[in-house]
Amino acid sequence: MKFSQLIPAYKLTRYTLLLCLLSNATATVRAQSFRLQTTVNGIPQSGFYRIQLPPDVVGRLNTSLTDIRLYDGQQQQVPYVLIRQQPAQTAPFVDYELVSKQSQPNVSTTLVIHNQTKRPINSLDLLIKNTNVSKKARLSGSSDAQNWYALDDAIWLGPTQHSATTTEVKQIDFPLSDYAYYRLVINDSLSTPLNILRVGYYSQRADAGAYSAIPNLTFSQRDSSDQHTYVHVVRADDARFDKITLSIKASGPFRRRAEIGQFHSQKRKRGYIDRWFEVIRSIELSSTDSNVVHLPGLKAKDLYVVIANDDNPPLKVQAVQAYQLTTYLLANLVAGQSYQLHFSADNGTAPIYDLTPFKTVVPGNQPIVGVGSLHPMGTPGEQTASFFTDSRVIWPALGLVLLVLGLLSYRMLRDIGHNQPN
Repeated sequence: MKFSQLIPAYKLTRYTLLLCLLSNATATVRAQSFRLQTTVNGIPQSGFYRIQLPPDVVGRLNTSLTDIRLYDGQQQQVPYVLIRQQPAQTAPFVDYELVSKQSQPNVSTTLVIHNQTKRPINSLDLLIKNTNVSKKARLSGSSDAQNWYALDDAIWLGPTQHSATTTEVKQIDFPLSDYAYYRLVINDSLSTPLNILRVGYYSQRADAGAYSAIPNLTFSQRDSSDQHTYVHVVRADDARFDKITLSIKASGPFRRRAEIGQFHSQKRKRGYIDRWFEVIRSIELSSTDSNVVHLPGLKAKDLYVVIANDDNPPLKVQAVQAYQLTTYLLANLVAGQSYQLHFSADNGTAPIYDLTPFKTVVPGNQPIVGVGSLHPMGTPGEQTASFFTDSRVIWPALGLVLLVLGLLSYRMLRDIGHNQPN
């Protein structure tokens, strides 16, 4: 006998409707389970704006940055496009003439570069395919490509791990010189060669405006007996680290290998605790470099810089600055209207908006508007949270939904038993 024959039609319809309503209610509650909110500053005139998201907001978003919504004063969603402003070069890449490129398997790769203008230079930019390999190299210069003179015998080419593209520019610094030719010899004895695509320079470096400073950082330094220096960078709340700079004091020229990462621990059986260090980037710190390190959007409250001193005296880290890629929501806002951001949700999926209004908009030319202080959902702010985004309503509603679903299931089973043929 079919299930529909065991229960009267009117009861089956009632149960079906109730189940649908409760399922929709559960989905609505889940979809709106944001933890934090903030208000958007006043809008003086209607049009497209860039709502700049500070580190305290970006650091609390999920990996894909999808758990954020923009609401107007009537609690209606406002479509937006989220943009992370990538660094832009203000001048094209200028290639040096690559006279020769020779590779001896398991030995070395040798590049000879021609500086046609003979202008004094103190760096070379290598465009390299991403790799997790580190290599040593040495650089020499020549006026005739026959007689070579040493410039630097201890160059360290660290991993290239750009998170947005498959290549990264690695800069080599050396003493100022005006040779016509430069020879770079890369040690390949421990691994296969690097894929070096171009050698040249940027007449101007990356646009600094692509980054926003991460405030409220503290750091401490500990010089250990194992010939390492541990620099611990700490922040009270999560941030998304895209770049850090280290200001270092030393009594003379230096070049040190270092690693940036995090310490982790995990409790095992019988009370054992595993501890390990996860390396995010391997770098080289140098007295001739700016010691700027690019990170793959690391979401964290803290990180470590571990410097290998070998037999040298420890370096003194004087300051640490951190930055996130400038991040904003591009949205069409109405003058005088109030707006709120709701964000930080475990199940925050990407919203689906009609992006047609954005197709004729060129990002980057719109006025910038900020946001106010952050509040937990359900606490008094400049606006009151809507009914279905109030955490004081969400969890009791979920409990009620489960209770009613259980009661309905019981009554359905009971009715089935009563209608079962003898």
